[in-house]
This record gives sequence, structure tokens and C-alpha cells, in this order.
Amino acid sequence: MERKYLIATHGKLASGFQSSLNILADKGDQVEVINAYLDASDFTKQLDQFVDSIEENQQGIIFTDLLGGSVNQKAVTKKMEQTRENLFIITNTNLAIILAILFCTEPLNREKIKEMIQECQVQLLDLSNSKEDEESFFN
Repeated sequence: MERKYLIATHGKLASGFQSSLNILADKGDQVEVINAYLDASDFTKQLDQFVDSIEENQQGIIFTDLLGGSVNQKAVTKKMEQTRENLFIITNTNLAIILAILFCTEPLNREKIKEMIQECQVQLLDLSNSKEDEESFFN
């Protein structure tokens, strides 16, 4: 199933993710980005266009930066208006989950996405002081 991807964040974080995707995986051109609040323009139109462009035989994945933030709220509101089962919103996004989703060849559903999120969450570690953490990192 074809997928469409959107990263929507406050400031230039979305473009930063896109740049990293280009460097690490040559996949930055597969995602649309919204860098919200850089000026007075309203990003809602671009968000609406992305959601409206997703056809029934496609899946849309929106990555947002902050749970409950205004960018996330607008994405969730748009999804609720559309009641689409083929649209997924992932918030508190990090590069690991974006890469995991982009490289996933299996069909996406809520359960698969939750599984992938859990796998990426365990990668959040504090490596600042622990010799054990350093050893496990390099093994």
C-alpha cells in the first residue's frame, strides 16, 4: 500500500528531520514538511491539503513534535473531522520512529505502529555517566 508522510513541527525541526533523512537514508524527498510558526502564515491549509490528498488505497502518516501542542492539536482535529482509518498521527516524534516507519514494508495498523513506537522508546537512554551503558552501547 502506498504511503504519504508529513512531518509537522514548531519551527524548523521538520526540515531538520527531513535533512537527516536525506543524509542517513536518502529518503527526505519522501516526506512533506510543515515548519510552523516561522512567520504569521497559517499552516492549516497545508495540513488540510495533505490529509485531503490521501486516497482510500493509501495510508497517511503525520509526525508531530509535541503531544498537545498546537501543531498536534490541528492534526488531531483534522483527523477527527475526516474519521479516516488510513490516517495515523504519531507525536513526540524522534528520528528513530520516522526511520522505522519509512523502512517498514509491512502494512501499517494501530497495533504495528504501537509496537514500533515501543521499540523506539527503549532507545531513549541516558549515556552520560554509566560505564555499563557505554559497554552496552558498543556491543
